[in-house]
Amino acid sequence: MKPAILSIEKWHITLAILAILLGGLLTGAWLISIALSLFGYIIWMYYRIYQFYIWIINGTRQNNVPDSDGIWDKINYQVLQDKNKSNNRKKRLNALLKRSQSILKGFPYAAIVLDQSNAVEWSNKESSALLNIVKNDKGQRINHLIRSPKLYKLLHSNDRSNEIEIESPKDSSVQLLLKLITLGVDSKLLIARDITQRNRTLEMRKSFISNASHELRTPLTVISGYLEIIKEDKSLPQSLSSPINTAYEQVERMQNIIEDLLTLSRLESTNDIQDISTNINMAKLINHICQDLNRQVIIEINTNEIIIGIETEIISLCTNLIQNAIFYTQKHTKIITRWYKDKDKLCFEVQDFGAGIPHKHLAHLTQRFYRADKGRSKEQGGTGLGLAIVNHIAQRHNATLSINSKVGIGSTFTVRFNLSQPSPL
Repeated sequence: MKPAILSIEKWHITLAILAILLGGLLTGAWLISIALSLFGYIIWMYYRIYQFYIWIINGTRQNNVPDSDGIWDKINYQVLQDKNKSNNRKKRLNALLKRSQSILKGFPYAAIVLDQSNAVEWSNKESSALLNIVKNDKGQRINHLIRSPKLYKLLHSNDRSNEIEIESPKDSSVQLLLKLITLGVDSKLLIARDITQRNRTLEMRKSFISNASHELRTPLTVISGYLEIIKEDKSLPQSLSSPINTAYEQVERMQNIIEDLLTLSRLESTNDIQDISTNINMAKLINHICQDLNRQVIIEINTNEIIIGIETEIISLCTNLIQNAIFYTQKHTKIITRWYKDKDKLCFEVQDFGAGIPHKHLAHLTQRFYRADKGRSKEQGGTGLGLAIVNHIAQRHNATLSINSKVGIGSTFTVRFNLSQPSPL
């Protein structure tokens, strides 16, 4: 196709030169002839551009392609091809969008598509029921429609694994769980689901555990007291001594479980710790805890930075991690406790060189009553609640617990706190 176009363009140029020569020969005014010929060529080119412009603004339809030849024919053809390709892409995208919307319409949760500025582009029927988002809200920013600091923080967070709980703007008695999913460079999907019943069930479970633990505490204390009197009685037959001691140990274990359950219940029932937080000298606290242990623990203090929190809870966190290392290692195995600064974090770390924990267990260690080594934990008297307590305390102090372990090498438990400004005394 190129040779034909080039030959046509050559004929145009040849005709223009012949016109100049003919005009010059007839009139003898060569400059005027050249000027008039160029002016005519420019007018012709302008006419072609005008035709092309009219075609473009009318939608570049195939049935009104302007008559053209040479390079203009090639331009018109290329524009028409690109337009057809673009139309085909739009048809495919529209079909894909319709399928996606039909899926989201049947979604059991509220689903809202947001653009890069967090404005509503589309929402399903559930969005109206749960979030009070209607079709007329299209183009409005979601954080203007739902006034929530938690939502604002979620929208501007780079961590897409975050989830938040808020009250429904339509009904304050309804609790919603919101999650943001990135769909592309300039599009996001906000999903909200009703978790009111789930939260009620959790509250009932917490209430039951707390009430049951309180009710069991008194009779166990009485039983423990009687068993202690009996086992210290010198007239106790030798045949009964071992069963009585075993019963007393089991009662003590039950008391420890109940105390840990009550601790967990208290941690879960109170969220705001700001009013009761104090400056905590971690170096001093760690040394004090390790002095009270009946086992040698190596202490490495590499910073004098303090944290702000509830001292009794931080003591519980540190004690549980250190005792956990003691429970799961042989008597003469080295245990190291560290307090150090890592970039913008303050880290409390307990490292042991014991048997280690298989990788499959690591994700479940902070669950209640979960034990990687069930038999040995029971022998040592563990309740299976220590790491659950540690995890709750860490979360209450905006800290994170990480666990690294390799079988045959040992385990490292690290709690990372944010840098804190000391509160005024």
